[in-house]
Amino acid sequence: MIVKVCFVALNAYPAIEPRVDGSFGGIETRAWTFSKALAEMPGFDVEFLVRHTDDLKDYRYGKVKMHSLVDPYYEIRTSLISRLQRSNAFPWMRLRQPRLSDAYYLPLLATLKVFKKRTDPRQPEPNLNNVEADVLLTFGVQSHSASVIASAQEKGIPSILFLGSDSDLDENYLPGSDYVSAYRDSADVCYWVIQNADKILCQTQFQQDRLKKVFDRDSELIKNPIDVETWDQRTGSKPGQDLYPEVERYALWVGRTDPVHKRPQDLIETAKLCPEIPFLVIMNKRDDVLEADLKNNAPENVKFIEKIPFESMPMVFSKAFAFVNTSALEGFPNTFLQAAVSRVPIVSLNVEEQFLAAANAGFYAAGSIDKAAEQLCALWKKTAPEFNGRDYVLQHHDLKQQVDHLALTLKRLVEST
Repeated sequence: MIVKVCFVALNAYPAIEPRVDGSFGGIETRAWTFSKALAEMPGFDVEFLVRHTDDLKDYRYGKVKMHSLVDPYYEIRTSLISRLQRSNAFPWMRLRQPRLSDAYYLPLLATLKVFKKRTDPRQPEPNLNNVEADVLLTFGVQSHSASVIASAQEKGIPSILFLGSDSDLDENYLPGSDYVSAYRDSADVCYWVIQNADKILCQTQFQQDRLKKVFDRDSELIKNPIDVETWDQRTGSKPGQDLYPEVERYALWVGRTDPVHKRPQDLIETAKLCPEIPFLVIMNKRDDVLEADLKNNAPENVKFIEKIPFESMPMVFSKAFAFVNTSALEGFPNTFLQAAVSRVPIVSLNVEEQFLAAANAGFYAAGSIDKAAEQLCALWKKTAPEFNGRDYVLQHHDLKQQVDHLALTLKRLVEST
């Protein structure tokens, strides 16, 4: 029996194709890692739907067949939305950090929105009409996951929802609520997603327990994977361009300009307390105004890089003496696996206290920027305790172990439908 699987992770194309611009994060990395590995297994055909501003560079990567949702204005629209702010005076909205190109795109996008019929996210995704699949897989409790699940229902096939963050299980996601998430998804839609996915896959025991307690849904635990063999091979390859040639080692931060969840503003405050430590900040675009504020307020010991290809990440970690995470919440950060496999100690401001302790992978600062700065200084001076989470990651997050679990889950779900 061949199981036909379609992954849907709209923002994953930059993680797949290094020749295109755009940012990606943990969801996209996890989706592509699983899809590539699953496609190599006998008994599976794998397809993948992404969003891109133009035609795809290729329509097959390895054994994965690609589909695209073409949206030429996605990045422009995202930038405008991030810079629009409500005002008390006419016209009731103010555009921060205005650009010359806004004079063209703002009225154009406003016109397109006026004439475009508004649809409920709980309608099928048209770009999945021609996809022949036995099961659809989507990531995160958000509006497009609702469209994917609706497509599965229309096709008469099961859907699987991968949780992407602990915020996916917000207790405000209740029917009839007027709550809207930080990413502009309504509570009604988010609740529908959680209740209508045929199976939900959690990253952590915490997510499993919360899902059951708040939404009375059972789930399966499949941990975030890392391809350790490929990671080690790339670590030993030629470094190419050094992102920070002025220094021998640095503290590393990786994330997007998200002031609510990723909180790079806390990294800037931490760096100010450690003037002798160089910080390399790889910061994917999301909020243009926040990005400008961060760069204006950053001390001289912080260097910003917008993005690098995923294939270069092992070399970036190889020069780091510490990895810093300032997120207010996560699902489970793939960067923690990358740091641990690279034997780089983690300093986490708010998240994954249990993982750090169980894996001996780093230091938990319990929300204190001062404590995070103290630990970074100790690591910099090599007076901190030894941390090494590599063995734990090999035992609990190895790609083969996790993709085998996913494959078995898919076969059982399809056979039972």
